[in-house]
Amino acid sequence: MPKRTRSTELAALTSIAAQVNCTQDLGEILAGALGTTLEVIGEESGEIFLVDEETGDLLLHTHKGLSEAFVAAESVIGYGECICGQAVQSGRIDVITDLATHPARSREACMGEGFQSCIRLPLLARGEVLGLLNIQSRAARHFTADDVELLTAIGNQIGIAIANAQLIDDAERRRATLDSVMNSLVDGLILVDSGGKITYWNPRATEFLGIPAAVAMGRPAMGVARRIAMGSTQPERVSEQLADALLHFQTFPVIEYELLRPQRRTVQSLLFPITGDNGQDLGYGITLRDVSREKELDRMKLQLLSTVSHELRTPLASIKGFTTSLLREDVRWDEKTQRDFLQIIDQESDRLAELIGNLLDMSRIDTGTLAMEKELIQIRTLLQEAIEATKPHTTKHTFVLDVPRRIPTTMADPRRIRQVVHNLLGNAVKYSPDGGRVTIRASLGLKYLTVSVTDQGIGIPKRYHDRIFERFFQVDSASTRRVGGSGLGLAICKSIIEAHGGRIWVESEPEQGSTVSFTLPLNPSS
Repeated sequence: MPKRTRSTELAALTSIAAQVNCTQDLGEILAGALGTTLEVIGEESGEIFLVDEETGDLLLHTHKGLSEAFVAAESVIGYGECICGQAVQSGRIDVITDLATHPARSREACMGEGFQSCIRLPLLARGEVLGLLNIQSRAARHFTADDVELLTAIGNQIGIAIANAQLIDDAERRRATLDSVMNSLVDGLILVDSGGKITYWNPRATEFLGIPAAVAMGRPAMGVARRIAMGSTQPERVSEQLADALLHFQTFPVIEYELLRPQRRTVQSLLFPITGDNGQDLGYGITLRDVSREKELDRMKLQLLSTVSHELRTPLASIKGFTTSLLREDVRWDEKTQRDFLQIIDQESDRLAELIGNLLDMSRIDTGTLAMEKELIQIRTLLQEAIEATKPHTTKHTFVLDVPRRIPTTMADPRRIRQVVHNLLGNAVKYSPDGGRVTIRASLGLKYLTVSVTDQGIGIPKRYHDRIFERFFQVDSASTRRVGGSGLGLAICKSIIEAHGGRIWVESEPEQGSTVSFTLPLNPSS
């Protein structure tokens, strides 16, 4: 072995330090450091282990001059096991001149590889053992104090490299986790630096605003705000509001605006300042929330209050008026008039009961507590009963029942299906104010029974066919406004039929009448 000089030692240390500083690839750093170390120390075989943070085991990371069998045997060394594990446990350098006589030699791999001497050097950083550097010799070698000093200096450099790599890896994991969280937010998130340029734009922001991150990143927030405003229903007003909010983000301003593209939605933007640990201004953030659903719920609440108050007021006024008339002592009503008054009071009471029942049913649907008590039912009997219950409420309509002579039973909740049919018949009467024929049909398919109610009334434009099954929705026309109603009946019917595994739909044209149909699964045994 050529004589080692101080300059060669310094050159080795400089080379390892350069590798540590010029790359963040730990594998590349350790391979280079091991090669340089073996070269300067004058040996051919060595290995570097890293400590598993969870188990404390030694995991072979880099090696040189070792057979495949030895590498396989040395791939994992348990905590405290053999000479290597003990060196990590103690944190001290272990120099062994004669492996064959060493009392802690518990692995036969070293003897099989022909090693006689070795040095085990724990790799430390911040007072913690992060790994182990092994240098083995196939000849009996006395490692000198100079060898130990040089290897210690090299080990310090390698320890720093491992610590830095772990810090970088930990930082990258944290960043990846943070990016994943930010990208998975239900809300849009935009970050702007102290210079007013956008530094972060999550996928939700792209979805809400229709502006790709690649277009927004690095651009002035003011310019992007103007582009956002152009997609709103009131570009000038929104542009002014956004500009004012960006200038006064320290006050946590909240802006709400309606966008037309990429799709119609109401967005709420909250601006908030971002400060560093020392209070320095790092810029600000903007969260974007889609509040379309909340706005729709608010609208529905107002509509509910308006509808319910109107629907309650009308029958209550009738009940109050006719009751007061009957109680007057200065007027004597004949028997027919009294009966007419009482009949009106009875009908308006039914109307009140129906409205309250609908509200309760809608509440049960929302909470998932609308119970279905199914049993085998005969649809012919149920439809006939519904017709008989509807007849007293009209003198202008005739009812036709068209049901096959033989029709199987079906499994359903008779009370709820009766409620659906009663509602459809009531609508048929209500929306054909000039009278006419109301036909109730039942027909059989392979798996489903179909029931339909057809009237000769005012009809429904095609664009409203799906919407009439939404709660509180009513076709906006003079005819429907005159008829009134809570707008809950068909929404409840839809929920009941779908709870039975069926579906409900309408076929209609204006002034051509309507046919509302629903299906129910047939009883399999039928």
